[in-house]
Amino acid sequence: MKIVWSAAVAAGLLTAALTPEWAYADGKSSDVMVKFCPAEQVRTYPLESQRGVQSLVLQNVLVSHAGSASIEILGVDVELMAGGVVKDTRHIAGADLKTVAMAGPRVQASGMMDMMAFQFCSGALIAKDALLAGPALKHGEALLMMGQPFAYKGTRDAVRVRVRFVRGSRTAETSASLPIDSAMSKTAFRFPMTGLWFAAVGPTPHTAHRWALPEEFAFDIVRLGDGTSSHHGNGTTFEDFYAYGAEILAAADGRVVAVKEDVTEDPATLRQPDEAFEVYAERVGAYQMQMVASNVNAIAGNHIVIDHGNGEFSMYAHLKPGSLTVKVGDVVKAGQLIGKLGSSGNSSEPHLHFQVCDRPEPLACAGIPVTFTNIELPYADYARPLQSGDIVLAK
Repeated sequence: MKIVWSAAVAAGLLTAALTPEWAYADGKSSDVMVKFCPAEQVRTYPLESQRGVQSLVLQNVLVSHAGSASIEILGVDVELMAGGVVKDTRHIAGADLKTVAMAGPRVQASGMMDMMAFQFCSGALIAKDALLAGPALKHGEALLMMGQPFAYKGTRDAVRVRVRFVRGSRTAETSASLPIDSAMSKTAFRFPMTGLWFAAVGPTPHTAHRWALPEEFAFDIVRLGDGTSSHHGNGTTFEDFYAYGAEILAAADGRVVAVKEDVTEDPATLRQPDEAFEVYAERVGAYQMQMVASNVNAIAGNHIVIDHGNGEFSMYAHLKPGSLTVKVGDVVKAGQLIGKLGSSGNSSEPHLHFQVCDRPEPLACAGIPVTFTNIELPYADYARPLQSGDIVLAK
């Protein structure tokens, strides 16, 4: 499942780590507040397990202003902490702060914020009548900061965001903290297929999943044939693809809580012979945006959601029409056949989108990182969590 982001969203990403140029005032402010989405914690995913390198993406931070007098935000510090000690600091001010602030109004004006409300915690982060702006904020306005990535070595247990601003002639600050959870899923999951597979998209930050809240730790899984192609023939029919129709297995014991099985597959989403990649990307991107605009829930296509307890729900998306073997309320066992791989919904070719989330909704949830108990990575140097681009052997 590929979620298409506009240039406005991409403009919100800022990766530079800078040294603070100012000290915070002693006073705290009650009408300037910092909020997070997701609000419970920010989760990490290993980048290099042997050396203890972790990756973290702070999805959304909102600085809201409820006071009567206008304020000017001077700078924002994002601090990663361990045991109350600041270990890493990203200082955002000046031109960098203006760049960050400009992204929110563009996304809001484009309508993407309404179409993809799940990315912003479905109304819990940004009030319906709030106007995104910044660095200068009037009453009722807010500054949105999106997609702040970090990589670090060692352990971090909290992220703190500190905001310094001026009101009239006086400076003040406000801050808020969020726990960092570096644990993997509580449920022990099996890979949802058997045999040799390719994790085309995963939690590694260079692929699109990591930047979307529900699928931050999800995988798009395909099968490769000779010459690293995912299909034989000219790839213009679903049956040309090696993965199409493969058996999908429950990844752990649980109870089925959601099923969608009436979504058709559209061969127009497939790349045509001799079609330039840029032309295809533009064409399929427009197709996907039309789907999102008409019905955002169609993104997952035919899908199954299973409740495993512990607040963990697995989803199997883009399944083949007519292939689902379970219904809501069924109790399933790990390894049980539940459907077949297809290309329904927001799918550019037959593949399985597998994710684990903290809620039973396919989109209105936050992703949870997964390790699998029954896989080998033939081209990895050691046993480690699955990354984007890995070849996977599932037993």
